[in-house]
Amino acid sequence: MRRLLIAALPPLLGTGAPAMAQEQPVLVPAPGWGTAHIVLSGDYLGKQIRLSRNGRVMMDRRFTAPPGPEDRLPLFTDRFDMWVQVEIEGCPTAVEVRVPVEPEKSTSLIFNGCSVRARMPD
Repeated sequence: MRRLLIAALPPLLGTGAPAMAQEQPVLVPAPGWGTAHIVLSGDYLGKQIRLSRNGRVMMDRRFTAPPGPEDRLPLFTDRFDMWVQVEIEGCPTAVEVRVPVEPEKSTSLIFNGCSVRARMPD
């Protein structure tokens, strides 16, 4: 009986290994650093907007009204800037934007047709 139990353990233990080898989530809290936010402004109403970082979607939604304070996208990072890919409904290609971030502050992504720029945190 003991041999059967020992023989059955390695496959069970092996099933947990792939889960540990997965990538880290896009938004990872950095100890002692704080939360920054991205807020949308400009010409984005009525459009589907997708923001992604390193190929992973951070936000994907259609905006029918200007976002309120609860719609700010939280970012947990230990960097002071990051590259974000922005896809806008009706635009032929995605745009890569360098987004400056600062703890406890908001960075605006300003939309103008198919172009997007980031404003320094305030």
